[in-house]
Amino acid sequence: MNTFSIGNTQIDLPPFLKTRDDDATLVAYPPKTDFANLRFTVITVSKNGNYVSGAGIGIVRERAEKGQFTLHESDDKIWYYTSQPSSEGSPDSTIHYWYVGLDAHVLIVSCFIDAAEETNPLTKQVWESVIPTITSFRAAQ
Repeated sequence: MNTFSIGNTQIDLPPFLKTRDDDATLVAYPPKTDFANLRFTVITVSKNGNYVSGAGIGIVRERAEKGQFTLHESDDKIWYYTSQPSSEGSPDSTIHYWYVGLDAHVLIVSCFIDAAEETNPLTKQVWESVIPTITSFRAAQ
């Protein structure tokens, strides 16, 4: 795994993914493809220069309850998942979202999957990397 910093947090990504910074969003993608990619953005809640302890978890919990999404809990973080049709790619392509709360932080993960490449082994690898990446989400050391 390769470790990446996003703000004051870190995530681990598998080495088969290439990465680039896109205006404070970490973009990860298999080389030489455009049919599946991941984007990671972190929002940190602070007041007067100090983190608001538990705010990220509270935001994710509130949004999950409001949207009636299934909430997942693991150690010190919570998350929920949703998806919608994508305006990019071939017909029936989707974009998937995971919203992850960790103390004062919210990690937003989006995953674009082009429907024409849904069964491609690389697409499966990208998809299967999401939950391990979410569980690796942590405050920077």
